Amino acid sequence: MILKYDLFLTDLDNTLYDFAAAMEGASQAVVTLIGRGDPGDLIRGLIFSPYGVESDQALVEYLNLQGLNDEQVLKSACDEFVKIKNQNVIPFPGVVTGLLEIHNAGILIAAVTNASVHHAEERLNLIGVRDLFQLVISPECIGRKKPDTEVYRLAAEMMVCPPHRICVLGDNLVNDIAPAQRLGMYGVHARYGDRLPAEFAGGVVADAVVDHFEDVIPILGVSGQKR
Repeated sequence: MILKYDLFLTDLDNTLYDFAAAMEGASQAVVTLIGRGDPGDLIRGLIFSPYGVESDQALVEYLNLQGLNDEQVLKSACDEFVKIKNQNVIPFPGVVTGLLEIHNAGILIAAVTNASVHHAEERLNLIGVRDLFQLVISPECIGRKKPDTEVYRLAAEMMVCPPHRICVLGDNLVNDIAPAQRLGMYGVHARYGDRLPAEFAGGVVADAVVDHFEDVIPILGVSGQKR
């Protein structure tokens, strides 16, 4: 077996699991709990909050706009949001077995994410694959976020791997694929996790497109064990 790449560098949210669905489920649970509001409005409020999409402050800000200020109610809503979000962090089909196959083939696995290191580690543990990752690069590591190319440069340096021997998988063409390609990495678009309209692609064209996670395995040069 001749491997085409030495390092598989993957995004996490909406690439290994449907994080959008997890956020939708958590938002619906909070709206149901407080008996008011709209889950779509809550999600939009979190996305555009200066506090960050997963911060308690962002959720509390929305709850305040709904006229809720009681500390116990706010705490209950925040706890419910986290509980339901984590319950809905479920790997896409083939992710766990696929990552294990990649690992067993001798390819190193690392992650580049815009989530905090706490949330990244938490979600990798929730889907049961943390032990397969040699490295997780989050904004705390470098003080920058994707699509900054320095994030990918750091990953290559820390893993001691030349860019042309790195395959990158991600659902977001602008954040995940474009910066990796600029450094000479091979960019694979996880179309199965991309919910953004086509106009948000920014003209970026991936080197390859996959509609299932397992489709990346032959791209890596891992030969056909039955999956």
